[in-house]
Amino acid sequence: MRIVSLQVNSMQQTFLGDNQKIFTFTPGVNIVFSKENSVGKTTLLRMLMYALGYPIPNTRGIRFSDYETILTVIGVAESEFVLTRNRDYIEITCDGTEKGYSLPTEQNEIHTLIFGIENSEVVENLLGAFYVDQEKGWTLLNRGKAIGNIRFSLESLLRGLSEKSNDELSQRLATVKRELQKYRHMLDVAKYKAEINKLGEAVYSDSPADEIDTALEVLYCERKPLEEELCRIKSVVRKNNSFEKYITSFRLRVKTPDGTEIPVNKDTLVGYADTTLLLVAKQKIICEQLAVIDRKIHQLRVKQDRDSMLFNVKSSLEQFDSEISKIDIDALATQRIIAKLEKERKTLEEQVITSVKQNNPLIAELHSLISRYATRLGLDEKYVSARNDYIFTNDLKSLSGAIFHKVVFAFKISYVALIRNHTGVCLPIILDSPSGREVSEENVNEMMAILAEDYTEHQIIIASIYNSYDFADKNIIELQGRLLPF
Repeated sequence: MRIVSLQVNSMQQTFLGDNQKIFTFTPGVNIVFSKENSVGKTTLLRMLMYALGYPIPNTRGIRFSDYETILTVIGVAESEFVLTRNRDYIEITCDGTEKGYSLPTEQNEIHTLIFGIENSEVVENLLGAFYVDQEKGWTLLNRGKAIGNIRFSLESLLRGLSEKSNDELSQRLATVKRELQKYRHMLDVAKYKAEINKLGEAVYSDSPADEIDTALEVLYCERKPLEEELCRIKSVVRKNNSFEKYITSFRLRVKTPDGTEIPVNKDTLVGYADTTLLLVAKQKIICEQLAVIDRKIHQLRVKQDRDSMLFNVKSSLEQFDSEISKIDIDALATQRIIAKLEKERKTLEEQVITSVKQNNPLIAELHSLISRYATRLGLDEKYVSARNDYIFTNDLKSLSGAIFHKVVFAFKISYVALIRNHTGVCLPIILDSPSGREVSEENVNEMMAILAEDYTEHQIIIASIYNSYDFADKNIIELQGRLLPF
């Protein structure tokens, strides 16, 4: 997949008339360049990902939902896709056909269409493989947040690429994570309640206004089923009347055994009149019941309006405290449940990793790729262990500064290569500020040399304050002034 162009349109009218900007990208190397920082390089890269359908966080001063984006990409089977995004709706045009998608519910469907990859676990981890964000990207090794709330999991990626899914285990892990989140919220409520008690703030009891609200809620609950039943009866009566007119219009007659002809109408249909009278009677009873309830509601409304002048209305915070004080939560029991769930989560995650490792040749392949690139970047063997399972490491404390930067780079480009080897898809490689974090110019040149030698089939987009990277052919997109002057 490669990006052809990005058009950004302002959703607001401007007096200058300049409400559109277009950025064009070549299939090879593209350098988004500016002599100074904070002019929009990161914003442009994020807007590319936003236009592709990802829930990308805004940058300072730019709210992506204020703009319409039109992204043209070359996707699966060299097909050209035009993605027009307007807030949470994307319209995709391909080969003369158009189809609309809603975000975020149909995000995976969009990316499956463009990248041509069917496995959902692979699709969900693509961004974390090919896009390195300035803030979190250079600290993401094998699991965590790639940007915003978009997560990356090496275990999930390998499971998808090797088709080693364990649905029961994965579903249980997802359930445990959801339960953990809920119990943590419960514990937060318990802590807040304890804080209220500690400060000695009064717990507010229900006022007469609260009692009126409760009584009204009860009446509305009684009224709803009656109203629905009345609507149903009216519908049946209307249909009966229509049937009567319909059957009469045919002027049908039936012949009895003795030869007598009888017209078919409401008078001759057995039980028709009785059924109609029953429905009308039932309709009258329900109308009377509704009238009684409506009178009570009216009386309470009048009392509510009159009493509202007499009662002090609680502030939102007081009302909130009052509701919280009614919730009975055992904080200690909740903490014990959280500890138990945490233990189960860790066990399940270990089981997931174990299930991925079993007889999986992709692990050795990925480790070989990472080791080869680490060696080319001059990293000592102690930073990339000879053991295959090092790719699942949690030990990031031993990595710092330029070393961590180069290790992340080795991991990321290896993910891209692995995906290419097993899906045939050449992902773009998008790097935001590769020269940061105490990385020397020599180290950066070593990284760029790897891209120039091993990733010629991939589109490369780099945002940097340097444009002197040694690529044979490169497209410089220089930003001057504001990225979007509207």
